[in-house]
Amino acid sequence: MAAEPQQRASQQRASQRTTDPARAGKPAVARSVGAVPPRDSDEFARLMHRNTVDVRQTGERKRRNPVVGKIALGLAVVSAAVDASAFAVFMGGDTNFAFGICFVVVFLTLIAAVLGFVAAVGSFGRWYGAIGVVLAFFANPVILIVIMVFVAPEILTDMGA
Repeated sequence: MAAEPQQRASQQRASQRTTDPARAGKPAVARSVGAVPPRDSDEFARLMHRNTVDVRQTGERKRRNPVVGKIALGLAVVSAAVDASAFAVFMGGDTNFAFGICFVVVFLTLIAAVLGFVAAVGSFGRWYGAIGVVLAFFANPVILIVIMVFVAPEILTDMGA
């Protein structure tokens, strides 16, 4: 009978031992269901063990560089200035050179509008990009001619005289 309590004690100690080689020789720790897990060195393993997500880091947003929006706005301003000079050349009587300038301005405004759209959608200087898109739209010679046809067609008839 005296061997029976010793046998139970040795069985309890054997059941408390773990087969994990990292914990060999260390006493077993009883864990309850709501107990905090030990601090893991691997953050992902710790989060998976807790079955949760660490939301502290999602609040931090990186500020993106607004250089794309600034380039779009600058290109739209340059397009508007070149378009105004093409209009002045046209009024001076050199229509071939003015039309050549207008073709260049069409492509400049197209590039400015695409860059502005990318900046506005991708938050690379949203306001710069949005203003660049609007300015590039109205600086496009094709849009200006369409506006003049619908708003003030008498201007076009006076230009031909």
